[in-house]
Amino acid sequence: MHRFALLLLLATTVFAEASGPGAVPVVAPVEGVAPAGAAAQQPSMLPSILLMVGIFAFMWFVLIRPQKKEEKRRKEMIEAMKRGDKVVTIGGVHGVVETVGESTIDVRIGDGSGLVVTYNKGAVQQNVSAEQANASKK
Repeated sequence: MHRFALLLLLATTVFAEASGPGAVPVVAPVEGVAPAGAAAQQPSMLPSILLMVGIFAFMWFVLIRPQKKEEKRRKEMIEAMKRGDKVVTIGGVHGVVETVGESTIDVRIGDGSGLVVTYNKGAVQQNVSAEQANASKK
């Protein structure tokens, strides 16, 4: 059907040019075929916008949201530290918290009268005591 419509459109264009510059062909419009000389329609921007929104949503749920959840969990863990907690630093040092300051903590390393080292609070990777307490609650 479309081939017939295109053939009809081509024939009317050829006959219109053959009959002279001022002649107007009398042809019924064919559905789905643009008349000769008609401007092409611009494609819709909606699919492009939906694709960008979809990519942003994917990035949010895969990258940004989990990172924010982990950051919140870590901040809560650091704020909940207290004297006597067993901790592991980002360097892998295991110890027991002796004192908690505003931005630093003193950690006793070793058994008994071991060495006391001062760390920034951000250097604590894991609060072993708090994790064991949470595991026992569940």
